[in-house]
Amino acid sequence: MKELYSGHGWHVTLEEAPLPNGKTKTIARVRRCDTAHVIAITERGNVLLLREYRPFFGGYIWMLPTGRVNKEPDPKTAALRELQEETGYRAEEITFLCSGNHSEGFPTMNHIFVAGKLTHDPLPQDETELIEVHECSVAEAIDKVCSESHVHMPSAYGLLRYARENGL
Repeated sequence: MKELYSGHGWHVTLEEAPLPNGKTKTIARVRRCDTAHVIAITERGNVLLLREYRPFFGGYIWMLPTGRVNKEPDPKTAALRELQEETGYRAEEITFLCSGNHSEGFPTMNHIFVAGKLTHDPLPQDETELIEVHECSVAEAIDKVCSESHVHMPSAYGLLRYARENGL
C-alpha cells in the first residue's frame, strides 16, 4: 500500500487488490469517516430541509442535515448532533432507516436516520456554514433535492426510500 494523500479527514492510497482469478489489480482507495444524514419530520408531517452553500459547487444545494461521524462513538449520536447544529431542533425520537456506501471505490458509509418529536433548541451556528432551514412536504423535499444540477445523493436516496416505505 502506498499513501498518496492524508489530510482534512481524507486518506488516499494505492493498493494491490486480489482478484478471484488469482491476479491482482492496482486500485486507488479513498477513505474518510462515515457520514450521518437526518430526515427530520415535524409535527405536521413535513421535512426540515437545508439549503446550504457548498464552495466546491460554487453555490447552494438542497440537502438533509448531514455531517461526519468523527466526534461520536456511533452514527446515531452524530445524526442527533448534526440535526441540532444545523436546524436548531433536538429530536426525542430517532430511528435508523438505512446505510450504504458512496461507491465501490469509496467505502465510507452514509447512515440515514428518521427523527421525530422535535423541539426547538438551537446551538450556536458555525459562521463558516451558510445554511437556510426550510420546512416542506416530503414530495417538495424530493423535488428540491432531485432538481439540482448537483444532487446530494444521500439526501435524494434517503427521501425516496422514506417516501416509498411510508406510502407517500
